[in-house]
Amino acid sequence: MGQLPSNDCDRLREQVSASLDGELSQLESARLQAHLAGCASCRAFAATAGAASRLLQASPLEELQFAVALPSRRRLAAARKLQVAAAAAALTVTVGLSAALGTLSSSSGSRQHASAPAAHNSRLRFPEQELKMLHQASEARANLVIHSRFAT
Repeated sequence: MGQLPSNDCDRLREQVSASLDGELSQLESARLQAHLAGCASCRAFAATAGAASRLLQASPLEELQFAVALPSRRRLAAARKLQVAAAAAALTVTVGLSAALGTLSSSSGSRQHASAPAAHNSRLRFPEQELKMLHQASEARANLVIHSRFAT
């Protein structure tokens, strides 16, 4: 059995930690051991990871000088509902404005260029793109809200 390609080495290196914690099945453990027997770089990685694991396990626990508080599930659920409501409101406003602007430009365009329907079609908005941009902005806002909660 030759050396596995590097993407297999990467995948098996991820299993080294699970092996140190005793979380691998017998088949996965046997596959890892077989790979380590034939791959010197993965064997060195496993030895280093094992030494680091033993060092951490032997270290005494530290007492924190501050309290750690996680947000309650109720607060997270309320925040999620608020985000969904805000996104729905923004979507409604965007679609409404798109429809209103499309109606305004079509009525003024039909008065000015009644004989040119092709020119009228070129003035239509693209609501799909606007919706995509709105979705991206709401995701960015949601990520900012989540990150700001963890920062405080």
